[in-house]
Amino acid sequence: MNKRVIIDVGLTEERVAVIEAGRLVEIHIERIEDDKIVGNIYKGKVTNVLPGIEAAFVDIGIEKNAFLHIDKATDGQDKDIEAVTEADSNSASKTVLEEIKVYREIMVQVVKEAILPKGARVTTNISLPGRYLVLMPNSTNLGISHRVEEEKERERLKKIVQKIKPKNTGLIIRTAGWGKELEDFLPDLDFLTRLWNKIKNRGRKAKAPLLLHEDLTLTYRIIRDLLTEEVEEILINSNNEYKNMLKFLKTLSLSELEPRVSLYNGEKPIFEEYNIEKEINKGLQKKIWLKCGGYLVFDQAEALTVIDVNTGKFVGKKDMRKTILKTNLQAAEEIGLQLRLRDIGGIIIIDFIDMDNQEDIEKVVKKLEESLKKDKTKTNIIQNTELGLVELTRKRSRRDLENMLRTTCPYCSGTGRVLSAETVGNMVLRKLEELCTTSRAEAVLLGVHPKVEENLSGAKMLLIKQLEKTGRKTIYIKSSKNIHIEKIDVVAVGRLKEIKKIKQMFI
Repeated sequence: MNKRVIIDVGLTEERVAVIEAGRLVEIHIERIEDDKIVGNIYKGKVTNVLPGIEAAFVDIGIEKNAFLHIDKATDGQDKDIEAVTEADSNSASKTVLEEIKVYREIMVQVVKEAILPKGARVTTNISLPGRYLVLMPNSTNLGISHRVEEEKERERLKKIVQKIKPKNTGLIIRTAGWGKELEDFLPDLDFLTRLWNKIKNRGRKAKAPLLLHEDLTLTYRIIRDLLTEEVEEILINSNNEYKNMLKFLKTLSLSELEPRVSLYNGEKPIFEEYNIEKEINKGLQKKIWLKCGGYLVFDQAEALTVIDVNTGKFVGKKDMRKTILKTNLQAAEEIGLQLRLRDIGGIIIIDFIDMDNQEDIEKVVKKLEESLKKDKTKTNIIQNTELGLVELTRKRSRRDLENMLRTTCPYCSGTGRVLSAETVGNMVLRKLEELCTTSRAEAVLLGVHPKVEENLSGAKMLLIKQLEKTGRKTIYIKSSKNIHIEKIDVVAVGRLKEIKKIKQMFI
């Protein structure tokens, strides 16, 4: 696969773009002001236990207490992994609710960052990812990355893991371990074992709440997690970070991969040179056009995303069935890419164009499955619902692209809609009626948006003239583009002479 990783190291943030077959498929952003805590290990103190929902809140030393779901203490830490369980003994993972007491100190790892209004999510099932292995000290599971699909290779890797797996410790082979031999895994295992012993010893002496282990920064996580055989090149625009990356490769005994890491010396900003900025902006759009002329519409709520598929400008040639099938197939492929790019998590409902033919339905679902296979994040597809919708769930561990780059609109409060000019025009009439009956002033000056002023012409202007007559007032309405469309600005109420002067100065 033609895969490249482009790294933009800026003054206040690092951005990593993953390009596959010439298209942006993933964007990772880490800012200086952000507290990156996913993967961090803490010694925390239980502050509250809620038996009714089998959960506890843990103080780990950050602003908001972390959430620990007792039943789901075994949540996986690495998006690249699907464990193949070989043993049921998860002593620390299967924490009994009665053992979690208020003020008890426990070691936890963050698996999901805080996404307002919720706090961070933690687990007691610690996992330490290396280059080829993931060490799970509180488990006895044996697993292999779900992206290693060949059964023969999975069996071979499983035999290797069984030879080196420490007693009472879980191990998972990552995708990068594909094709590796036993001697390739031993340095990784040695490093992870020593790291765990260091964390464990510090945890014994430490007083909660305390950070015991901080995960790597974004650039180094990319080297550890993304530099597989599929990646042809990693391009970075910082000379200092370029040198550090080469040193890091030597630390990981991966000097043979150094030629794949290159320093960018172009004149344009690196993301502009590779057209990434435009692709990021597309990932924020509500509507995405397909090659055939159809389009997708994304509507996101807090825990649910709805994707609607439409034929748009594509009308086909003769056969309506073929038109619908072609649109749905392109949509299925694009949806898989957009879920990765936007990093959408939670429940996702896809409303494909209705198909009556079962064979066509199966083709579309299969295409969707193929597209989602490229995604490291675990996704579960549920076949068509009774209404003909495709439902799937995608694991969420961090803020999606929309929440990372945008904030709630202060004008529409996140609804995406504002009051119409007609509605505000009627509000203006009610406001004038109120002023005419409650104020003894000679004149009134209101400021409104130009579209509202335009709406106040014709019949509404006759009503305003009538209010002037009955209220014995002179009414002035001036517009300004600086006034929000929903706002009615009562600029001045007073003597006619003074209002005229203010009216001349109004911009």
